[in-house]
Amino acid sequence: MGRFRGGASRHGAPKKPALTHFLCLPLVNASSKPQLEQALETFRQDLTGAGPRASATSVEAGNDGSNFLPIIDTKALRPTGALHLTLGVMSLKEEQLIKAANCLQNLDLASILSEASPDANQAGAREDLRISLRGLESMHDVRKTSILYAAPTDATNRLYPLCLAVQKFFEAEGFLLEDDRKLKLHATIINTIYAKARRKPNEKSVIVPSTGQSISSHSEVTSDGDPRGHGPNANAPLKFDARSIVEKYKGYIWADSIVLDRISICEMGAKKITDSSGEVVDACYTEVASIKLSA
Repeated sequence: MGRFRGGASRHGAPKKPALTHFLCLPLVNASSKPQLEQALETFRQDLTGAGPRASATSVEAGNDGSNFLPIIDTKALRPTGALHLTLGVMSLKEEQLIKAANCLQNLDLASILSEASPDANQAGAREDLRISLRGLESMHDVRKTSILYAAPTDATNRLYPLCLAVQKFFEAEGFLLEDDRKLKLHATIINTIYAKARRKPNEKSVIVPSTGQSISSHSEVTSDGDPRGHGPNANAPLKFDARSIVEKYKGYIWADSIVLDRISICEMGAKKITDSSGEVVDACYTEVASIKLSA
């Protein structure tokens, strides 16, 4: 999820703080979920269906990626409920979390939205913030990558200025860890760091009576709370040549004109959602605070 100053070193430098939460714009809501689910399912079927495809996933194994889609473990595909746009990550104790939540809920979003794009017309500035997700890009060298994502666009050009303003505000308040890179809004579609995830012996599930589904306590974080294999500096053990996938999906529509309805603070680690038979059907992040993005 980025490169942060003050990081740990293997040679005696102070250990970097455990990441506990992140600030984001969730992409999934009642209106957007059907679109996203269908697009991801179509993508999943394409990657796992019959037809010519590569027999290896690594560049070192000799896959040039020019004619075939590589074989990718479906666990590397991010679940619908976990899709979001990250604004920054946090390392917060309980008292700090309460302050951060209060800060979020008291944001003057109306002013921030109206100032987000001086060039946006007044009618557009009053509309819901809608975005589209199209195409597929690589976080690294496309010939040897572990992360593919879709970049968001919005017709009113308010999204990036809004996100940048909120990010800077939370950085100034001391809630976000300082990041020395430019904000890169992206919705992760594939991250191979999850392909080898295994269930821990002490993993438990919380039953959700109203749906018959359960939310697993398993979190996708390392033992010290650091998210695994995110961002341009991700060091996932499994890399693949994504040229064929990126080319094939360069115009693919993941979502078209979906409404972004909130900004949230979420706990690190997506929780698995299982059905009554125990099959994993989705995953989502626990939102500890949010504010509505109203027009």
